Amino acid sequence: MENIREINKEDIVSEGKKLLDAGAKFVTAVCSDLKEKLEVTYLFSANRGTELTCLRYKIGKDEEVASLSGTTLATVLIENEMKELFGLKVKDLAIDYGGHLLLAQDSPVTPLLKTHLVTSMTSKGEN
Repeated sequence: MENIREINKEDIVSEGKKLLDAGAKFVTAVCSDLKEKLEVTYLFSANRGTELTCLRYKIGKDEEVASLSGTTLATVLIENEMKELFGLKVKDLAIDYGGHLLLAQDSPVTPLLKTHLVTSMTSKGEN
C-alpha cells in the first residue's frame, strides 16, 4: 500500500497528532503477530474520506508503546482490543478496561497471539 508510513513506536503519538491537527480523522488500527514482533497500523482518513494515511510500527512483544487515546479518545476501544487479543503493552490508556473490554473473566488470555507453530493438515486422500 503506497500510503503506509513506517514510523518508530516512540513516534505514534506525535505523528498521529500531526495528522489529527491537519484535519484527519482516526478510522481504526490493526495488529498482526509476526512471531517475534507485533506490527501495528493506525489508519487515518482525510479530505472527506478521499485520502487514507497509515502509520505503522513494529514492536517487540515485551516492549511498551504509548497510547494515542490522550490525543484522540477514538483510539481507546481499539487499543484496549489489541491489548487484550494480542498482548500489546499499551501504556497511559485514557480508559483501561483491564483486559475485559471483549474478554470475560474466564476467557483465554491473548487469544490471537501466536504461541505455537501451526502446521498444515490435510484430509485423508489429499496430496
